[in-house]
Amino acid sequence: MERSGGIAAAAIAAPVLLIVGLFTIILLIMAPAGQAAACGPPSRIDVNALPEGPVAGYSGDALEAAAEIMNAGVDAAMSRQAQVIAVMVAITDADLQLEDPAATASEFYTALSLTPGWEQLSGTVVAFQIHGGDDPFAYEAAEAVAVEIVGTLAGGGQVVCQSGYLVMPLDPEYRMTDDFGPRPCPLILSNGACAASTWHPAVDLQNTSGPCGAPIYAITAGTVTYAAGYQMSVRSPEGYTVHYLHMAGSDMLAAVGETVEAGQQISRVGSNGPSTGCHLDLRINVVGTTNTTIAGLPRSESIGGPVGWVDPEAFYAALGLELCPSETCGRTY
Repeated sequence: MERSGGIAAAAIAAPVLLIVGLFTIILLIMAPAGQAAACGPPSRIDVNALPEGPVAGYSGDALEAAAEIMNAGVDAAMSRQAQVIAVMVAITDADLQLEDPAATASEFYTALSLTPGWEQLSGTVVAFQIHGGDDPFAYEAAEAVAVEIVGTLAGGGQVVCQSGYLVMPLDPEYRMTDDFGPRPCPLILSNGACAASTWHPAVDLQNTSGPCGAPIYAITAGTVTYAAGYQMSVRSPEGYTVHYLHMAGSDMLAAVGETVEAGQQISRVGSNGPSTGCHLDLRINVVGTTNTTIAGLPRSESIGGPVGWVDPEAFYAALGLELCPSETCGRTY
């Protein structure tokens, strides 16, 4: 089956025809239960009050089309995640140039509602299930752009729920015990020297109950570039690298050279290295990234830190998610 232009009505029957062929792919990229960010149901977007400047490279009629796609999702009682997928498909198939965005989006949402388990899949596989085509990852390049557009147009603190592109690193109900930036010495030795860095290019996260041994999930897809000592590093196809620290080597579940998917468990929380207790140190280096949104985030060297790091909270916000939502995350620093 070939993809048609725009968000085609294509193939409400396509999910049934493709389920068998996609079964292996689906198993690989299902996210763990409870990974979705907390957010309420979407509300309608005022198409007469859209941003004047470009959002992720789109403006004018294209943003109006995105807003109409989102509003069709509200009318169909669909989630923010569904809106992201619909906008992603419209970007890939028609560059947001649609004759009737609301009607074509309504047809897409109908097909989406008939796709079993779509909420647990990455957007590109969901789109492929509905539209078919030769490449199940054809829509992947547009996902980050769609997340930015939907998150920006939603505004008002309405975050994008689990999108398949970015997930939470720990199961819900965790606390942030340290934030990004300069800090007092966290660990002083008996001789008075500092045993740890006084500049923290990361955030520290700790499960509220039973932090030691809690699962750590890859927040994005990528390739493992380092897995030794107490650290694992995963390089995204978009060039930034996510680092996970303080786990035991024996707890690491992926090796250098392996590809991991967003939401895949890669290790367990530990207290190795310069650590005062079981927690996850999450840090993101953006040197070499091709994602213009991520490249535009303030970097650590701009405030006196080491080169190339960005605040993980800002990283999540740029992609439409909240790393420490008040409903499921407390702060103790």
